[in-house]
Amino acid sequence: MIAHLSLPEVVRLTLRRRILNNELAAGERLIEASLAAEFGVSRTTLRSALMELKNDRLVEFSPRRGCWVARMTRAEIEDACFARYLLESGAVCEDRAVIDDALVAALRTEFEAMVAAVEAGDMAEAVECDTRLHSVLVEAGGRSRLAELWHSLDGQMGALMRSSIEFQGGDLSEVVDRHQSLIDAVATGDRVLIAAALKDHYLNPKTFADSEEKSA
Repeated sequence: MIAHLSLPEVVRLTLRRRILNNELAAGERLIEASLAAEFGVSRTTLRSALMELKNDRLVEFSPRRGCWVARMTRAEIEDACFARYLLESGAVCEDRAVIDDALVAALRTEFEAMVAAVEAGDMAEAVECDTRLHSVLVEAGGRSRLAELWHSLDGQMGALMRSSIEFQGGDLSEVVDRHQSLIDAVATGDRVLIAAALKDHYLNPKTFADSEEKSA
């Protein structure tokens, strides 16, 4: 599959995986000349990849510091979660949404893949599983424009998950537990329970509590 990607996309995906798996830590500087030499690409190609990562909230630039690995702030995490909650609950909790055994089976398939990624310590793959799992829910709503808006946030999910875990001082096992609870609610077919589960999944105060607040 890599052979069909553009050079900037290959570089972006490689750096994205390193950032999400914490091989490149928050605050670490990314030296463009060194990275261009490592990947065997021009500075222009590398800069194109880095700009895409900036759009994904994974890196930042400044005239003096250059480029470095970023983390979302607490306010940014809250905003992203709120946006996803509104779109997702709007899609899946109205009457036209198809909530059936096929939906639950599809969610469980992605959940099992997420568990495998978490057990392997592969944050990048866990993010992909998270995106696919929630996409299944959104698509069940049958509203293409809403789904399009939801997918516009896909690129930021890696930054959101990585930043949330570091902010809370937690680990990937918490990600698994939260998704299990959500799938259990969907399996009931009760839209009221599903709405409550989505609210807890995205807007639970513990999601935004830092490690000191959680231990208090």
